[in-house]
Amino acid sequence: MIKTLKGIRNAVHRFASKAEPTPAPQKLTPPLTPPIAPKGFDAEAFFKGITWYQKWEVFDGIFTPGINPISEICDLMQLPADLSGRRILDIGSANGCMSLECERRGAAEVIGLTPLDGLDWGHRQLRDAVGATKTHFRLGSVYDLNPDVLGYFDIVLFCGVLYHLRYPMLAIDNIRRVATNEVFIETHVSDEGLSLINRDIPLWRFYRLNELNSDHSNWFGPNIAAVEQAFESAGFSTKFLNSSGGRGRFHAVIRDGMPEFLNIRCHEAGSYDVLMDRLFGRKEAWRRPP
Repeated sequence: MIKTLKGIRNAVHRFASKAEPTPAPQKLTPPLTPPIAPKGFDAEAFFKGITWYQKWEVFDGIFTPGINPISEICDLMQLPADLSGRRILDIGSANGCMSLECERRGAAEVIGLTPLDGLDWGHRQLRDAVGATKTHFRLGSVYDLNPDVLGYFDIVLFCGVLYHLRYPMLAIDNIRRVATNEVFIETHVSDEGLSLINRDIPLWRFYRLNELNSDHSNWFGPNIAAVEQAFESAGFSTKFLNSSGGRGRFHAVIRDGMPEFLNIRCHEAGSYDVLMDRLFGRKEAWRRPP
């Protein structure tokens, strides 16, 4: 009974924290004015033929014609206005707008990782148009993360990717391998329609075909509790920030030492050399960086 009552209290608290349908984003946008468009810049011609998902102010008053406003997403995720000196990984960088926004906020280096590297995504054209020099786009996915290849990152951005993955825990464990500090997460969450009690249970809704938004690339819809506990299991301290419109935002900070799942009596830990080292390398490497 005590456990049940505790679950009810936790669920009510979580529900109350999401009571506002549209949380007011914390105004963290840096006082940086986008540059004036170069003389003769033809926005219509530049944006033509590109699949735009992200909306970003390229030049003063000129935005990419996407539906996901980068400025608002950054505020809701509470991404720092000043990223000076940080090395940043943007997983699933798509049009590259989030990556370029990080450079605009002062990042020392940004790696935009994307499996979609064609010219019809516009990320390289956009980088060249704004004269960015610290943002680099690489072909790959969250499954490819390897510190021996990419190095380590002060900040990892994991936006609009989790629900597209058939192997979400593999992805989250991979993020733990390259992160040294913070991870900012934005994802579809499946809490809508769940009872208060069920919202406190970590649940992953499986989409076999195109049940979510008529999109065959959507595989899993975690609820808020599932996102929190998945990152905790992978070795992070995780905080739910806010949600609206079926989207949730989270902040995770790496914990020192071995991830939780390698510190418990499970086969992955006990038989690591047989089950895991071909995926992640030697077990001791999980302790890095110091």
